[in-house]
Amino acid sequence: MMKQTILTAAVISLAAAATSPLPAQQTTETRTQTTTTTTVVTEKVTTEKTNWRPFKVCVLDFTTLDTSGQKRFLSEDNKPIVIPPQSTLTDEDRKSMDAVMQGYVRMIDALDNTRTNDADRAAQIEDNVINRRKALDLYDSVMNGPSRPMVIGAEYLSAYLGRHNDVFGCMDVSQVAAAMEKIRKEADFPKDFMLRIAKETGATHLIYGTVSDLRTKSNSFSGYGIETKTTTYQMDVIVKMIDLAAQRTVYSNVYTGSYREKRPLSGEQFDDNIFQNLMTSALEEAAEDFYSICKPGPKNKVTVTPMPCGIGVKVSATGKSSSDFKASDAEVYADGVRVAVGDETIFLPEGKHKIEVRAKGYKTQTFDLDVTTDQTVSVKLEK
Repeated sequence: MMKQTILTAAVISLAAAATSPLPAQQTTETRTQTTTTTTVVTEKVTTEKTNWRPFKVCVLDFTTLDTSGQKRFLSEDNKPIVIPPQSTLTDEDRKSMDAVMQGYVRMIDALDNTRTNDADRAAQIEDNVINRRKALDLYDSVMNGPSRPMVIGAEYLSAYLGRHNDVFGCMDVSQVAAAMEKIRKEADFPKDFMLRIAKETGATHLIYGTVSDLRTKSNSFSGYGIETKTTTYQMDVIVKMIDLAAQRTVYSNVYTGSYREKRPLSGEQFDDNIFQNLMTSALEEAAEDFYSICKPGPKNKVTVTPMPCGIGVKVSATGKSSSDFKASDAEVYADGVRVAVGDETIFLPEGKHKIEVRAKGYKTQTFDLDVTTDQTVSVKLEK
């Protein structure tokens, strides 16, 4: 009995051992966790505001395309429209400062018409002596010619621009006329004559106008014992703005003045007041247009060009043949554009520029120039 109990206990013990789980094997699991960090870079964009500057303008006396007895300005009946003499200058006036201005106006127009590309600009420099003669001939022919400046137009436009003195400062015309007379007598005239006017007077822009057309249209009515005639007058004025520092026309437009007159049929002549009304109508519109494009804001189209610096380039040569070298044999290039010959003053805006000096038979000298003020640069060319 005892043996059976022991055996049974042993069986139970083995069964229990068989059904009991084995001790668990210890396992170490390594997990690698990748953490992605997103860095947001906020770039601070600074918008540089344009350094807007007020305009300092001079309005030159106006001219008219109708210079031969008003034969071009015809009415609907193909008859001349007579412009009253009160709207023009006297012969004495034309021979003085006003004719000087018109000489400059013609040269500005001629320069605008011929300056089409860099090659043409280079041709003008190469032909400097001939250009001077042509410019003087043009200037003198206007001085002595039958130009008819419309002083009243210049005075009106100056007055209307003066309403906007936050943008325009109008200069006295006599100051500019005196500078023009002085510059005209310089030996290298007309080289850079617009820049020289700016440096001499402080003006940033010139404005001038031309009466390009004057026309009429009439309607008559007769009835109920009444006879009337309604005449509509229209006058076109071309107005141009010259940037003296940039030496070019930066804005131009045509403005039309209208005036309607109703009167009984009679033989009355063209009235002085009609011409003035036409002029004021056109130029008031012109002044508002100029104000719109010149004032700071989203519609701004024209700004004041900073005055460039005068750079004198003195060129010499080294070597045995240097005694035969002439500065005029050298060509000066600025940023790839031929701008002068040696020993001439060139005008460059502030900033960095690449200067090249070339001469046949000599090595080209190339250097960077940081322009901040007027200065003189000496260049020696080597064989």
